[in-house]
Order: sequence, then C-alpha cells, then structure tokens
Amino acid sequence: MATLDLRSITKSFGTASVLKGIDLAIRDKEFVVFVGPSGCGKSTLLRIVAGLEEATSGQIVIGGTDVSALAPVDRGISMVFQSYALYPHLSVFENIAFPLRVAKLSEAEVKSKVGKAAEILQLTDKLHLKPGQLSGGQRQRVAIGRSIVRNPKVFLFDEPLSNLDAALRGDMRVELSQLHRDLSATMVYVTHDQVEAMTMAHRIVVLNAGRVEQFGTPMELYHHPATRFVATFIGQPNMNLLPARVVGQDASGLTVDIDGGPRMTLPVEGRAAPGDRVEVGMRPENLHLGQGLTMKVRVLERLGGVSITYGMLASGQRLCAALPGDAPIREGEELSVAINPADAHVFDASGAVMRRTQAPALAA
Repeated sequence: MATLDLRSITKSFGTASVLKGIDLAIRDKEFVVFVGPSGCGKSTLLRIVAGLEEATSGQIVIGGTDVSALAPVDRGISMVFQSYALYPHLSVFENIAFPLRVAKLSEAEVKSKVGKAAEILQLTDKLHLKPGQLSGGQRQRVAIGRSIVRNPKVFLFDEPLSNLDAALRGDMRVELSQLHRDLSATMVYVTHDQVEAMTMAHRIVVLNAGRVEQFGTPMELYHHPATRFVATFIGQPNMNLLPARVVGQDASGLTVDIDGGPRMTLPVEGRAAPGDRVEVGMRPENLHLGQGLTMKVRVLERLGGVSITYGMLASGQRLCAALPGDAPIREGEELSVAINPADAHVFDASGAVMRRTQAPALAA
C-alpha cells in the first residue's frame, strides 16, 4: 500500500473552474472519505487520481512517485464504481478473474488470487453463479473482488453503495470497514452521504464548490467545524443556526442577544464589536429540556430512544431538538429548551467559526 499526495490540483472545463487548488496528504493504510454536496468536485477529484480525468494543473503522487502523466493501468490504483459494471455472461469467478486474464497470469495464479479474494468477501460458494443470480450487495462485493485481485497501492470507491437500499447500505458499510482492516489498505471513498463518511472514515475531506473546507477526523469535524458550511453539513439532524446580535465581549466570552431568544454569554474568542451580527450554532442533540429558548412544537418524530422535535421560535426561526424518547411533548404546545453555552458554536458574518475557549474532548 502507499501514501497519496495531491498537490495544488486544479480542474477547469472551459471557463468553469471545478477544482480550485486541492492539497491533501493521505497516509499509508488510511481510509479517507471525500464528502460534499452535488457539484462540489468530489467525483472529479477521484477521477483525476484514477487517471480518468486530466488535471488542469497540479501533481498526483502515489507512494512517492509522481503519476500525473501515467495511464490509469500504470498508477497502481483500482477503482470501484457506482455501477457494478459486471459481465452478465461470465461467472462470479471469471468476473473477478478478468483483470488477471488481461495481465496473462497463469491459471494457478488466477485460481489462487480469486480464491483469496472470494474468501475475504464471503463469495466462495457463489463463484459458479452469474451476476443475475446475486443480490445487489453480492454484486458489489464481486466488483470489489475484481479490485482486490489486482493488489493495488490505492483503492478508489466512487459512491459504491448508492444503488443499494437503506438496510443493505448499513450492512455494506460494516463489510467495507472490515475489508479495510483485513487488507490494511489505503482507501479513498467518495460519497454524498455523511453517515457513510462519519462511520467509515479515519479522516474526512469536506469539499464545497471545488475547495477543501476542512480535512480531519469525524469527531474533529463534528466538535470543531472550521466553517458554517462544515457545521451544517456534518451532523444529523442538521445544526440549528440562530441569528444573534453581539452585546459585548470580556474574559468570560462573547455576550449575544439571540433573535427571539435569551441573552447568552458564550465561551468563544475572536474579534467582535457590539452590534455585529453573528449566528449561534446549536446541535439538536445538545439541546435539553430547561429554561432558555421557547419553541412551539410543530412536528414530533418519536423514534424510540429519541424524539426529534421541530418547532418555531417567536422570531419565526426554526428550531430542532433531539430529546429523550419518552419526553412529555405534544405537537402544538410550547416547549422550553436550553443548551450548555460550552456546546454552542458562533459563526461570524464570513461564515468562519469563532474559537471556543472550552473545547469538548474528542473521542479516541
């Protein structure tokens, strides 16, 4: 396996700039996920790494070797696509063996490599079947098996689970994480699904409009988002953003008046003057029953262990709170919720976060 370095990668289609100077250093045996909304450039970036698109400028370095000018087959990568791209007339064995046949390996080598890949992917008893006789998850495993036998330096995945139903996606997330541990492989995975990113990645690259908004561990992005965009993209349900006006600032933090809410002193530091407009970010799971924000409950989702409560403040601002499943709440009534000031985030007019002076501990 190998490291992957992307150095000042840009990509333009005519006058449209898609990637705007991407710099990333991915470690050996690391599982990194590119995540972001549609059109952010994540799939284009992956295709540039694979050699399926040519960068307008910049370098792709795999294992210390500049592969920017090399053909895909010479880069030491293997890619799994959203489409399974299996040959319907070939057996599972022959689908997995196809790249080995192209490389003209001996029959003994083909059988050995296919057998090992099938064992890892729990496909040994399916090798004689055709793709049409398999489930969606099994077909995806066959496509992954075809990548494994090539013994690449870097595995690339382009939204491989998007064609599966929700339950099967959950199962495949577990299988892919286990596969990464079994292979000790360097993997780069593209998705628009933040749940996939949070559950599988060692580190996540959040892309927005062709730029890297933040690159860090799932818990770093969750607890310490660098920007308003990252804060609202990571976390489910989405973070609440409440407009507020700065009242003052001292050693204890920033005092703000929340529109339609109370005055709060938040333990953050940064340049802010009285009268400046900011946004206070509150994750639904950090809100609890107590005196603070009064919301009128509009929709209540009882999910067993948690009740997702959607409501409206007096200012007309929407608010979502994730409360205990058996909380005494009814739609149409008024409800008061509060937050520990240390759990709140503050974003300035540019969307940048103001650094918290009381930072939560990160999970190992």
